[in-house]
Formats: sequence, structure tokens, C-alpha cells
Amino acid sequence: MLAIELGTLRISNSTILLIIDGFDAIITSDESEIICQFLNTCNGCRALLTPKMVSEQHQARSIALIGFVPNVLNVFDFIGSQDGKTLSYTSLYSGDSVNSLGLVFDTKGILFQNIDSASSEIMLSFHDSGDAYVHNFVRNTRPSIILGSRKGSQLLNHLGNYVGKAWSAEYGYRQCGTRNLLQTSENIWPSITLALFITKPIPFIREFLAAVSRISYPTSKIDLYVYNNQKYNEKEVDEFLKTARKLYRTVQYDDSDTELGEREARKAALNFAKETLNNFIFMLDGDVHLVIPETLRLLVETAIAGKFGIIAPLLTVHDTLFSNFWGALDSNGYYLRSEDYIEIVDGSRMGIWNVPYISKAILINKDKIKLLEDSYTYNVMIDVDMSFCEYARAMGYFMHVDNQHYYGFLVDADDFVNNGEKLHPEMYEIFKNRHLWEQRYITPKYGEALNSGDILQPCPDVYNYPLMSEDFTKELIEEMEHYGHWSSGKNEEGRSVGGYENVLAVEMHMKQISFENEWLYFLDEYVRPMQEKLFIGYYQKPVEAVMMFVARHKQGGQSSLYALHDASTYTIDIPLNKRGRDYQGGGIRYVRYNCTISSDEIGYAAMFPGRLTHLHEGLPVTSGTQYIAVSFLDP
Repeated sequence: MLAIELGTLRISNSTILLIIDGFDAIITSDESEIICQFLNTCNGCRALLTPKMVSEQHQARSIALIGFVPNVLNVFDFIGSQDGKTLSYTSLYSGDSVNSLGLVFDTKGILFQNIDSASSEIMLSFHDSGDAYVHNFVRNTRPSIILGSRKGSQLLNHLGNYVGKAWSAEYGYRQCGTRNLLQTSENIWPSITLALFITKPIPFIREFLAAVSRISYPTSKIDLYVYNNQKYNEKEVDEFLKTARKLYRTVQYDDSDTELGEREARKAALNFAKETLNNFIFMLDGDVHLVIPETLRLLVETAIAGKFGIIAPLLTVHDTLFSNFWGALDSNGYYLRSEDYIEIVDGSRMGIWNVPYISKAILINKDKIKLLEDSYTYNVMIDVDMSFCEYARAMGYFMHVDNQHYYGFLVDADDFVNNGEKLHPEMYEIFKNRHLWEQRYITPKYGEALNSGDILQPCPDVYNYPLMSEDFTKELIEEMEHYGHWSSGKNEEGRSVGGYENVLAVEMHMKQISFENEWLYFLDEYVRPMQEKLFIGYYQKPVEAVMMFVARHKQGGQSSLYALHDASTYTIDIPLNKRGRDYQGGGIRYVRYNCTISSDEIGYAAMFPGRLTHLHEGLPVTSGTQYIAVSFLDP
């Protein structure tokens, strides 16, 4: 057919034709450079230039050739005479055809570079201008046309991220146009299926849902699908849906009682998007925390402008290189670090990148929604996300990751357990997810107090400052009561060394709820900096503490604490609940100064010297129950 079409065209015999058939290809140079390479390689002849066959043992079904019109027509006449039924180029590689057709093979990769046979010979390099090119360092050539098959598509896609002026070391990413939805009426914005998936134990789902609620996209253009198979998160999801049902066009919820597995749920979400006739589906896993509310709009604009069918925002776990994309795959289809992975993750190379694997947050356009229905069940022997990507690669669908903005981050959900042993397992996440832990458990007023001016000093050398959030104080009380093993308030105490307790108090130690290491770290990271600010000249890092506990005072039990000195360099007492609401009375009296702190502010730390100077007593609780977190630091 091609030969017939060429024969009907009025093309000068001096015209040079470039034909690429059966290959995936990237043209990296302009017309003049390609013609120059062709003519120089042929040394002035009018012969064809074709890449050398990878293996003569297999039938050749792909070819790339360049030549003058008569020579191209002669090639296709020859092919037609050799094999009239199957398009095969094998006969071109015989000695007779080479002589009769005057073929010249590009064995040095001067113009054509087949990466299937030479992946170990090529590398990505940059001109002084910053533009990228493919360098065959074995032959010392810079081919203009890069060829690959499905087998070599990963490498070809990687090279395509750079060559052909796609990305420049000088100017960065230059491929994508622009589309600004803000310049159009919201009535004509693309419609979206927003699909949320909570498929495993994940900490901080409350914050995940709050971030979803902040997405800056017209809710009148969104249909919501939610899948949650975690009993632990049902209350939080139900609270979210109370508001969501009033905002979004439609809401479909498959809860933990559903019989749908994760693969089926993701397929159901795609079908939901298809049934609602939406332009895109944005699939968001529960361990994704979006930071900028404009994320969805920015991704939609990028997908439209660049005609990207499948695109993900770059997301990483804080202070790690772990992300939601892979730059390369090993021979088994698992993660392999690409040469540019770190630069993409740390943002030193910014753009939109064709990659073999994405997960966690994926925007899919309408055309691809119809084609990906079976992607999650394509390979049930591997994880759901890997099955999706394997299917997309097998079908030749490009997947892109966008790191042009800081969209958000991933929660580290490894080893997180929500089986009921801990009532509030997020409270224990200070090491693995400190950023979110701090958001939930440290009051915003703490940073202001630490970095600004004076701290309240209600009694001599007794400082009162904001520290714990009300969520923290509430959850710590509930975690203690959930465990339930309070001390007897007597001298005989089996938990103490020697079985004897000097101080008569009803208390529970942090160690009992397996919170000792987390609390020590909390003291070192948040209390110590305030101590260094207020008690100038004293420095101890890390802090040390053995006595770390919650004391419980109530009428009818132990309602007060007799006067004592603490066995510490300094002490903090933190009221965990509200006087006047949860109990009456209470407070701390510093005997030497005849000065009393009422402890009215929940989560505010009273910090004071321990030994020698600050003899103090706990005043009686007249009704209700008072909880105080106490730590003796640097004993």
C-alpha cells in the first residue's frame, strides 16, 4: 500500500524519504541534521540507509530506512516480490538484496540507533546548550533517530523524557503547553470522579479526609466514590460523608461490611466514573496527604494541555527517597532506581516524566477509563498497583509523574497496626510520621511561644506555656483508661523497684502503655528547647527521665498530693482535662512562695525546678476527676 501511495504522488526523484515501520521511534534532530547525516554516511551515493537487523534468526517485521524516492520504491517492489502475504523485511538482509538495491547498513548508529540491541552502548548526554542527546559511547556517535520495540520501551520512554528538546539542563521542561481553567466558567470545567481508597491500616485518616475536603475544585463537578475496608476508620469516614453528601453531586460508599475486595473496588470506581460520564477519575489512596488545595485543578490542566491519559503527582514519604513512582524496572518487573530518580524526587529536575510505575494518586482521562477496566485484575499474582501498571505497559499506555509542584506527601504506613490493642495508635507515630503527629498533637501556640517573647511566670521560676493539643490530652487519658491498670495509691506498689513507692499517688506510667520511648522523644524535642530558653545555661541532650506518668486525682479516691520535692533537675506538670468542666478544685501550690497555679489551661506545661527549691503540693479535687501528665527530667 505504501509503495502504491508513493507511486501516485508527484515527488521529485531527488526527494529524500524517511520511513519507520513497526518501530517505536523518537526523532531527536531537525530535518537538516538528518539529511546531513544520511548524505555523509552514504558518502554521496543514492543508496538507502537502514539499521542492522538485531537477529537474522528471526523474521524481521520492523524497518527504518531513508533514501531517495526511486530507491525507496525499489525496496518495496523487492519486498512485494519476495513475500506477497506477510509484511516481512527479512529478505532485505540477504547478500543479493544488499548488492541489487545498493543498501547501506547503519552499523555504527550514525543516524539510526536501535536500543534493543545496544542498550549497554548508549547514554544520555547534554550539549553545552543544555539540550539532551543520545550518545553511543562505543561508536562515539550521536544518532538522530532512536528506535525501540515493546521490549525496549522503558528505555525509549526514559530517553524521550529528555531528547528532542523535551527537557533542557538550561531551561528545564519544555514539552507541555498550558491550560488555565481559572480563566473559564466553572460550569464548563471537566467533571471528575473522586475515588478514595482506605484499603489497609493507615495512620492519620482523619487528616487525609480533611485534606480531601480542602481540594479546591467545584464540588458541583465531582461525584464521590469511597471504599473503606477498615473498621478502625469507620467513624471518621462517616463524619466525613455527612458533609460530603451535602456537597458532591453523588456519593457512593462501600464500607467495611462490603464483600468487595480492593481489586473489585477499584474496578467499581472506574465503572462508576464511566456511568457518571465524567471526564476524569482521580484515584486517591488513604496514605496520600495533599498539601496544596489546587492539586486536582493543576493536574487536570496539565492532563488537558499535554494530552496525558494517566498522570500522577509526585509524592514522597518525608525525609526519604520513597515515592509513588519508579523510574525503571528490573527484569522481574520490580523497582530499579533510574539514573534520574533522585533528581526527580528532590526536585532538581522538574517536569513531567514518562515512567513505568505510578501509584497512590492517579488522574485518568475519559478515554483511558474505558480501557483500564481490567487493569487491576490483569495479574492477580502481584499487588494491585503493580497489576495496574503492568497492564498499562502491556497495552502501550503511557504513565506520567508530575513534579512541577510540591503536591503533598505520603504517610509511612508500614507496621501500623489498628487491631484494637491500642485505642489511639496514631499517638505512637512520632518517629515514623512526625510531621502529621505534630499537626495533631502539638498545639500551634507552642511554636509561637518558643520563638516569640515572654513566657508566663505565675510563680517564681515556674513557667507556664502551651504544649500539648487537646487531641493529645484527650487521647492520652483515653489510652490510659483503655489499659486500665492504675496504681493503688499505697506505699506497697508491685510495679516499683523493691515493691515500695514513696509518693502516695494513683498513677499510670508511660511504660505501662508502651509509650515510654515516644514520650521521652517528645520531651527531648519539645520540652528541652523551652527549658533551654527559660533556664539559661543548663543543657542536657538527650533528656533523661524515669518517672513519666499520668496522675489521677478524684474525690472519693486520692484527691490531692502532699507537699514534696521531685527527684528531678526540673519537672513538668501538664493538665490533661478542664477544671470547671471535668472536675472542681485541684491546682498546684508552691509552699515556699505560697503561690498557687490553678492549671486552667489544658495542655499547658508548668515547668519548674525539681530538687531543693520548689516544694509543692497538689490541692484537693472536690468533684470529678483530674488527670495530669508528670515527668521528672534529668533525675
